[in-house]
Amino acid sequence: MRRLKTIALCMMGIAMFGFPARSFAQQDSTIKKQLKLPVQAAKEFESHFHLLPTEEEQEPGNAIPVLLRMVYEQQSFMKDVYPKLYEYAEMDVADPRLKEFYFARFAEQINRAGSMSFADWQYPLRSDRPYSIMLPDMQSQRQLVGRGMTAWIRLLLSKGELDEALKCIKGQLGCSRHCAATPVIVCQMVGLAIANSAFDNLELAIQSGKCPNMYWSLAALPPTLQDLAPMVRWELWATPARLNEPLPPIGDKEWVQIARKFVELYAESSDERYTPDEGAKLQDKMQKLAKQQLPEALGFTDAEIKQMSSEELTMRWVYMQYCRLRTQVEPLAFQSPTQIIVAKSKIEAENTALLKSTGAKSSPYPFVLPQGILACRNFERRVKFLQTIESLRDYASKHDGSLPASLADLDLPAPNDPFTEKPFEYELKGSTARIRQAAIEGYKSTLYDYELTALK
Repeated sequence: MRRLKTIALCMMGIAMFGFPARSFAQQDSTIKKQLKLPVQAAKEFESHFHLLPTEEEQEPGNAIPVLLRMVYEQQSFMKDVYPKLYEYAEMDVADPRLKEFYFARFAEQINRAGSMSFADWQYPLRSDRPYSIMLPDMQSQRQLVGRGMTAWIRLLLSKGELDEALKCIKGQLGCSRHCAATPVIVCQMVGLAIANSAFDNLELAIQSGKCPNMYWSLAALPPTLQDLAPMVRWELWATPARLNEPLPPIGDKEWVQIARKFVELYAESSDERYTPDEGAKLQDKMQKLAKQQLPEALGFTDAEIKQMSSEELTMRWVYMQYCRLRTQVEPLAFQSPTQIIVAKSKIEAENTALLKSTGAKSSPYPFVLPQGILACRNFERRVKFLQTIESLRDYASKHDGSLPASLADLDLPAPNDPFTEKPFEYELKGSTARIRQAAIEGYKSTLYDYELTALK
């Protein structure tokens, strides 16, 4: 028994902080485009085009069987064309190679799935190994719904079939929402990638010369593809730093098994390892911190601390840090991006201090969740950016093709950037306008920076 206990402690030193955080790389890049915008007024007194299907437009049923079954009758396509979808999706609308692309059967099924009322992917979300869930079907949707549908929409636009192209853009957005229906942040990111493809396609449609103004269509979109609260709660639940409650009593032998399971979960996923000396030092520092902080934070007496085994001390301390993070992160699902950015900086600073105090190489806690929440909120930022562009199109239609000197001059109000709570950055030089998303201290992401020219 003594040897078993020693092994458990050694393993904990190796794996405790070795689990690689499932972070979402903070990018610092800019997408620049030049858009030539045919002027078009936003018609407030006519029914607008819904970019997501309304309740009365939805077909009752689960979209996922439709999405997953559509490949089985297209074996030659899956073998020969599927690997090349990235190339087709990057082709210019005028590229003659697009004429050889055939996607009608897939587009039909994707449009149908996008209009269906719900998506149930049947993932084992409450399994003992939640992070071992395989998502190949989700990644295939990024290829088929994202890239395949994009190539098809470009072909439709090249043929002047705007109404069918808009229908497919709506199908893309509907399926992006279905991809984000599972409360796993990776699924949210796949959905967001598909949604961004749909918005790229919408920009092409707007420039086609026949597209109605989408100001009101964009205004009707939600701030995220799905409710973020279930995602945040699941991500917090799925981390091995969480323990099942109620916790065992002080001195209970079950703490050894809790520590063992905790170590096993991290050892399965961790690429980092500690030498025996590093593990011993890490374990010693955590126990010292536990003895110091557990009485201060949770009111344990000296007598109670002495009753706790090394495993119990460490696991109670780990769980205390987890509860602290959970308390800070859960409310962020309901807060504005500016509030989340402030909280994110505080959480990251606390995590840095925690690593410094233990000497650990990385953290077992999902402290990157605020970054993930902000990534999901980028959906709203892109929507409001495009809505502002449509407001500029509306202005030009009423002012002989001229763009305004300032966003304050617009006839239809431009929404604020939800990440700054200020208007997007805008300037006019001659007949060319520039609109861009501002860089934000404490948060890095891909930014959009466009040059706009209005066409009479």
